[in-house]
Amino acid sequence: MTAGLLACLSQWLPSPASAGRSLTVPISSAAQATEESPGFPTFIIKWDEGAQPDPLALRWGRSQVPVRGAGIACIPDAFQLALTRLGPSIRPTGILSLYASATGPLKTEGPEAGAALAIGFLAILKGDRLAQDIAITGSIDSSGAIGQVSHVAEKAKAAARAGYRVLLVPRGQFYAPRINLVALNAESKLLVYEVGTIDEAYEIMTGKKL
Repeated sequence: MTAGLLACLSQWLPSPASAGRSLTVPISSAAQATEESPGFPTFIIKWDEGAQPDPLALRWGRSQVPVRGAGIACIPDAFQLALTRLGPSIRPTGILSLYASATGPLKTEGPEAGAALAIGFLAILKGDRLAQDIAITGSIDSSGAIGQVSHVAEKAKAAARAGYRVLLVPRGQFYAPRINLVALNAESKLLVYEVGTIDEAYEIMTGKKL
């Protein structure tokens, strides 16, 4: 990541204070957004830091129902990527719970929340904080590459309406056909920045390297 971008984002990056074991992750689903519902609902991730179960289990809300097959389809893949990227020296245990916040329409399928969730899982397990004014849209694969998604222009407009100052989008989509994101930036004061990997996005959203 360039020094210029870090300097630009420095006023929005989180402070070094401890984040505890709960954080909020914005989930872009702007294809269903309206003026009343900006299309950026959130997931709240909580970790009990318990000794059991071992290894760490991912559950959906207070129901203790496994997340697999419920909610967004990319959740299990994002969770597995996060565990892989932690490395063998870090073996978290206990229960990681995921709660949906109904602040906007939430799609039940699709890969567009993969990058956001993987970063959220990594941040809570590493004890890092997420900058509150930065959102990301993008799929994720097992190598950590961030893949392209649809409706990028709509997601950018939704991010601006929801009050975000920075939107990270997959590399190669900033100048997507029929999308004038340059004009959108000038009107909305939203910075749209391309990222290609989970490492690059994580550094921007937390101020720390993976």
